[in-house]
Amino acid sequence: MSLVLEAARYPAYGTPSAMAYSTDRDGSPVEGGTVRFAWDKQGLHLDAVLEDSSLIALNRDDEQLHYESGDVFELFLKPTNALHKWEMYATPFGNKSTLFFPTWPTPLSPQEALENHEYRELNVVSEITETGWKVRMFVPASQLTALGSGWGDGTEWTVLCGRYNYNSEDLLNPELTMVPALSTTDYHLTDEYGRLVLLP
Repeated sequence: MSLVLEAARYPAYGTPSAMAYSTDRDGSPVEGGTVRFAWDKQGLHLDAVLEDSSLIALNRDDEQLHYESGDVFELFLKPTNALHKWEMYATPFGNKSTLFFPTWPTPLSPQEALENHEYRELNVVSEITETGWKVRMFVPASQLTALGSGWGDGTEWTVLCGRYNYNSEDLLNPELTMVPALSTTDYHLTDEYGRLVLLP
């Protein structure tokens, strides 16, 4: 059964969920994080607080495959009863990216999914903290409903949050954590995404 992630009515937020390793790994993350959600008719709000002793960002431009160049927080959203999904990124220095997959599984490469769409309204606000960084993301309802899916009370969405946490600029062996914890470390296991519940 999918983990339920509750989004409260903005400006309130739902209960924070802790990021974890996939369930085929033992132990707890060296550097943890929490994620919580809110929603209103304008769209989906996310708030993440991330421990990070070494902030790495070799590419500080928007609309990049940021996992190839440093620390990144990733948000995956998919309507329960549709084939399309979005993959959205935020970095410690406020950069953002959106990938769109019209179907999943997909023949598109990540670069094609980054370039071949018009969804550029993701808002990202990042802040460096004493223990790492935190980020707020906002996904507008106009994006979420563009292909006919509903948004609001009674609509059904699935969600995954993932993270690449690098500790050196050689970009080797990032710590990979997620909410919910998937059966293995593969952020594209859409059948295992959490169920996003929009609270009244």
